[in-house]
Amino acid sequence: MKTKTAHVIAHSHWDREWYLPFETHRLQLVQLMDDLIETFRDDPDFGSFHLDGQYIVLEDYLAVRPGREAEVRELVRQGRLVVGPWYILQDEFLVSSEANARNLLIGIKASEKFGGVARIGYFPDSFGNMGQAPQLISQAGITTAVYGRGVKPVGFNNEVQEGGEHTSRFSEMHWESPDGTRVLAILFAGWYNNGVEIPVEQEAAREYWQRKLADAETFASTDQLLFMNGCDHQPLQKDLSEALRTAAEIRPDVEFRQSSLPQYVAALEAELPGNLDVVKGELRSQFTDGWITLVNTASARVYIKQANARVQTLLEKVAEPLSAMAMLAGAAYPREELLYAWKTLLQNHPHDSICGCSVDEVHREMMTRFAKAGQVAEAVARRSAEWLAAQVDTSGFREGSRPFVVFNTSGHARGGVVKAAVDLERFYFDHRQPHERYGELEPAFESLSLDDWIVVDEAGRQVPAELRKVGLEFGYDLPDDRFRQPYWAYRVEAELHAEPLPGIGYRTYAVVPSGVGTVALHDSGGLAASGRVIENGQVRIEVAEDGSFTLTDKGNGRVYAGLGVYEDTGDIGNEYMYRQPDGEQPLTTRELQAEVRVAEHTAVRAVLEIVHRWQLPAGADETLDREVASMVPFRCRKSRRVEETAEVKIVTRLALERGSRSVAISSTVDNTVRDHRIRMLFPTGLAADAVTADSIYELARRPIKPESAWTNPSNAQHQNAFVSISDGSAGLTVANIGLNEYEALEEGSTLAVTLLRGTRELGDWGVFPTPEAQCLGVHTLEMKLIVHDGDVAESGAFVEAYQFPVPWTAVQTGEHGGALPASREMVAWHGEGLAFSALKAGEDSDDLFLRVFNVKGEETALKVKSILLEGADLSEGMSMDGTGPSGCRNHDAAACAADIPFNESSIMDDVDNPMYESTIMEEVGAALASSQGEFIQAVGPAKIVTVGIRRP
Repeated sequence: MKTKTAHVIAHSHWDREWYLPFETHRLQLVQLMDDLIETFRDDPDFGSFHLDGQYIVLEDYLAVRPGREAEVRELVRQGRLVVGPWYILQDEFLVSSEANARNLLIGIKASEKFGGVARIGYFPDSFGNMGQAPQLISQAGITTAVYGRGVKPVGFNNEVQEGGEHTSRFSEMHWESPDGTRVLAILFAGWYNNGVEIPVEQEAAREYWQRKLADAETFASTDQLLFMNGCDHQPLQKDLSEALRTAAEIRPDVEFRQSSLPQYVAALEAELPGNLDVVKGELRSQFTDGWITLVNTASARVYIKQANARVQTLLEKVAEPLSAMAMLAGAAYPREELLYAWKTLLQNHPHDSICGCSVDEVHREMMTRFAKAGQVAEAVARRSAEWLAAQVDTSGFREGSRPFVVFNTSGHARGGVVKAAVDLERFYFDHRQPHERYGELEPAFESLSLDDWIVVDEAGRQVPAELRKVGLEFGYDLPDDRFRQPYWAYRVEAELHAEPLPGIGYRTYAVVPSGVGTVALHDSGGLAASGRVIENGQVRIEVAEDGSFTLTDKGNGRVYAGLGVYEDTGDIGNEYMYRQPDGEQPLTTRELQAEVRVAEHTAVRAVLEIVHRWQLPAGADETLDREVASMVPFRCRKSRRVEETAEVKIVTRLALERGSRSVAISSTVDNTVRDHRIRMLFPTGLAADAVTADSIYELARRPIKPESAWTNPSNAQHQNAFVSISDGSAGLTVANIGLNEYEALEEGSTLAVTLLRGTRELGDWGVFPTPEAQCLGVHTLEMKLIVHDGDVAESGAFVEAYQFPVPWTAVQTGEHGGALPASREMVAWHGEGLAFSALKAGEDSDDLFLRVFNVKGEETALKVKSILLEGADLSEGMSMDGTGPSGCRNHDAAACAADIPFNESSIMDDVDNPMYESTIMEEVGAALASSQGEFIQAVGPAKIVTVGIRRP
């Protein structure tokens, strides 16, 4: 009688690039796939093969073997090649929320088009799992997750479960997101190689299965046992069918099946007990000793993380919103171009890639991919912005103006300092030699006085601005209907202070001669700078002699002292894990004399520059060479740092804007030493036992003090856009661009943000030197220190933190009429506690999709205003606050309403159910109810919400 079923899943965990570069690993993949196709042909008992949950392996294979596409498609259609749902297997914490969603969207759609998709949430080797994974995969119709890390299995005989929400008696459990969404979750308790290389010979097979069955039974909740027949880059076991026949002979009490994961899950669900444990939220191995979390990949090769933050922000927060805005005004949406850019970017998101834990060749190639994806994003954004600017009516500016349009694509209302390049004059090339023409133009430009020019808004009001000469610059136009048009230009940079712009909208400004009828603006906006102090009406920054600074919040009287100290420690670990030498005391810049000066003071911004010249140990001693070469485990290493030192120059710039309550921090580090980590410390003095870290579609609350089982002296953690601390009445948030590691220290309630970490080896299973992971050279690291009342969610400070990496878009245009007014809110939405995630056109339709998520613990409502569609009268839209048409030049609301009659309902009269509930898969759901021109959707705590917007 069969008492148990052993489900054997043939697979190979496919890291596209890791200890070998991508193309070398690809040749291994080609061999694997060739063997697999031949085995399917020759062995009718070989059932299926799991392609590691990622679609891209098919693209990688068929790029080399295009002639086998028909065979591969048929195998996918038959369910023998099990594909998807992801495009790639990503590191969940080191990429943005949207990148996680797009990875799933692109992977499922590509797999479906190829013949079929496995709806299993597959996370075999993620270095921790995001808390919102159950909600995310559920929106894609996936009800089961399979993962290898993050949960501690304790066995069903264990009566005491330390760790509560992050331990499970069984390898099967329920996993719950912060919003309450639950999925069945299966842990690889014996890892994803617990059924690898099954013996064919009987004696070996008997010993093998006695051990393997007992191991699986230790944690299994049913008689359906899972065995993963593969591992990293595992070659195909061609005699698997024979091995399973042998197994059946020696263990007749067990049914041995070569299954697929969907088949295993179906059998498992039929027998699941009703008392499975529930694990909740993020799975970061919180209840382990802390030595195998791999969390310090968050600070390995910081330059990789910075490049990723820049490009994914350009795609999701600039190029896509601008393209959507342009589409609303009648332009075609660049769907294929954006998909190409996304796929190129996603190719850098596998965990061994974005984590910075591969050999140097891998990360060199990554930088090329970042450049390619970034070039597409920039070009798409520029084209969309220029197309929109060409539709804007700039005829209201007086003659001789140089108009430019400033776009806010951050999704939330935003003001602040904007820089725009403006050509005062262009001189197109003619019959004269370019160098001769340059010589003729140069004297006039050098004598040009910018005191004769000012910046005005669309109503002709002067705005605070600083104009700087850029130079006599070369430029060119690329017309659609004729040959390129090069020119010389008198180029200036306008740095202006913009009053808040709508979240998805624009405003037009102009550089104009300051002639009759204009008044020079001398108002400093309360900005003052002198000696070691900069301040405005909101905050005061004073720098001490050692370069640390005190921030005084004038709004609530809080004083934060000793901020901005640099800390340096040795690192004798590897790309995966930080390891400080035993007994070493951290070095800091406290009491290190710094050079301080006011570097900039204008009507819009004041900047202090701080220079440290710091003598640091040159690297680790020769003991580390031997320990690395002989593979001494990093926890057991005894090496120290050498006595020899080298100067590390750090230039810190503290920038305070007009009217701002936050200070931008730029740290330029000329790293000349090895085997170390540099952090910036922010002691807050706030009484708190937890911090709030930006994670994937959530603000995760994490305790400052680790769990009792934690023995690693370091408790570094992931962050995405920011980390924040609050005592309930006041708070301090540190936003960043590509700095994904922080540690919350109990002493002084200090937030420590890692700026740079240099290490000499990959680590893991072999000896792989990584000299470029030392990160020698000049690095510029960017943060923003935001002070606020209450916590980061209640105060709304999360909005500014999310906006920090998003660049303004400013494009010059001409003096012309146009269908668009000088200012416009193109997509109007609001909702208390909601964070903007995306605005894009559909992958398969021209419907727009707006995505937000709730950062708070209580229900709220998303309200979306009727949106101007192609064919609508673009001159008759209302601003979000209902005070009048955004482009109206009469600033009295009643007069505006009288001047331009507005019939809001007419915009969408021709569309049935113009807005509807959707998901990350862009499905059409229930129509949204409307009230007074707003479409409303309830948003529960921690919910991710997508609204579809139909076009006529």
